[in-house]
Amino acid sequence: ADLHSEVSSVNTKLDSFSKRRIGEVEDWVYHLENMISEVHHLQDKCDDLENRACRSNLRIMGLPEGVEGKDPIAFVEKFLVDVLGEETFPGWVEVERAHHALRPRPRDGERPRILILKLLRYPDKVCILRKARELGQLTYLNQKIFFFPDVSAELQARRREFTEARQLCHSLQISFSLLHPAKLSLSLKDGPRFFTDPVEAVDFLKRLPESPRLGRASR
Repeated sequence: ADLHSEVSSVNTKLDSFSKRRIGEVEDWVYHLENMISEVHHLQDKCDDLENRACRSNLRIMGLPEGVEGKDPIAFVEKFLVDVLGEETFPGWVEVERAHHALRPRPRDGERPRILILKLLRYPDKVCILRKARELGQLTYLNQKIFFFPDVSAELQARRREFTEARQLCHSLQISFSLLHPAKLSLSLKDGPRFFTDPVEAVDFLKRLPESPRLGRASR
């Protein structure tokens, strides 16, 4: 009887200890999940702030290294008008800052560094990107040049996830655009469609019948 009582007492203590430890682990997991959620929220806010700070920025890819000379701001202001035309801008386009991407100067034969510029007025950035899309392939000094919005690395990765969907749009000759921050817009005969999930966009495009296709694809 005494042995049975002792075993029962031990079992009771073990059950109590196990329940207490399980409760502690559950509390720890709950707090950890809350911390992870808060970290993700703060990361999203930081990324949003970074992209807002770069709202009027542009990246120019393909310009020959050193072509801007000692006054990159004056060069860029003239370059934009020469390449895109004076009619692109309602007034004189003004650049606040212009500098190369922060990496070592390339050697001969290597790809030139990207030129990053900050425009004084955000509407000028919109005009530049719109005009560049309208004109198609642009060249300067026999070099192909490209205009891109200046966004954070995280947002670049999100936009890059739409690569397969964009390739499908090109192959299907569907007019599309990648809106800020990372939203794919399709121009179809039955109206525009928008996707924030690249997987959903790819699935939709693969199931798309012939009839909704419209025009040629955007660049």
